[in-house]
Amino acid sequence: MDWSYFDKFEGIIDKYMPMHGEGDTMASQAVTAVNKLIYKWYNDGDVFDTTYNLKGWVNDLSSFANWLAKYAQGAEDILNGIATLKSGEKYEELLAELADLILTEDYLEKLPTEKQGSIYDCEGAYRYIEND
Repeated sequence: MDWSYFDKFEGIIDKYMPMHGEGDTMASQAVTAVNKLIYKWYNDGDVFDTTYNLKGWVNDLSSFANWLAKYAQGAEDILNGIATLKSGEKYEELLAELADLILTEDYLEKLPTEKQGSIYDCEGAYRYIEND
């Protein structure tokens, strides 16, 4: 899998992704959080949790994954898959599954219109631990 897989979500990104920040709706928050996870992997090699087998660079992704697990129905089951991943290829499959779930008009239209918490400051099970 490669970055081009995610081209099919371009219309959703254009519609829901805010120019800056996380936006004013839960749909914009969800799109921003998923987009951050995908972009940071393909651009920097960052993963949202380094306590398992995959190691990444210094990152700020844990909060995005924690927010999705807390507020986006179905996301936690996908994100929990990181515990058993042993390769970047499998991580890309996890990201694709997450995008396929959340980056659809049907999914986003069902979300509450109000923002929920902050994607930039959400505690939860996922965390980054820097290994020497």
